[in-house]
Amino acid sequence: MPLKMLILILCLLIQSCGRQPSVSCSEVIDKSDVQHFELKGRGLALDTKNQIEWYQCSVGQRYRNNKCTGEPMTLTWTDSVAAISEINEKSGTRWRLPSLGELSSLRLDGCSKPAVNPNVFPGILVENYWAKDDSPHPGFRCGMYTFSGATSCRLFYYLERPFLMVRDVK
Repeated sequence: MPLKMLILILCLLIQSCGRQPSVSCSEVIDKSDVQHFELKGRGLALDTKNQIEWYQCSVGQRYRNNKCTGEPMTLTWTDSVAAISEINEKSGTRWRLPSLGELSSLRLDGCSKPAVNPNVFPGILVENYWAKDDSPHPGFRCGMYTFSGATSCRLFYYLERPFLMVRDVK
């Protein structure tokens, strides 16, 4: 075996030694732990840290008996903004897409699959979720990958993804 190949294999082995296996958040979080959220009922969760209110299910789902039922909508970024606008028109509310910072505040350290509290967001998909932020890269938008809580501003705006809704607390 050539020396370069042996060095490469040793480097890869050393790098992988420090990695922890992915542990689902539902396995490590106590069933009553809702962190900095106050569950208001009817699928509403007040984020006391950021002073915003979240709908606990992905848009398209309904909150019933502490669960999200139905199929989440997956839309392009433009269509997700339009869908929330339509919801606001019909319901007289002021929902919006969360900012990248608001989405990333959902991330829990030490767990994944998804890296979001399942007691607050039951049934959240392991997917890239849209954020309202503009991307500095043309043709892209921002979002968060819920598997790990990683954020990115390199999500093609024309691909269909799920999304959450938030509104400001007055």
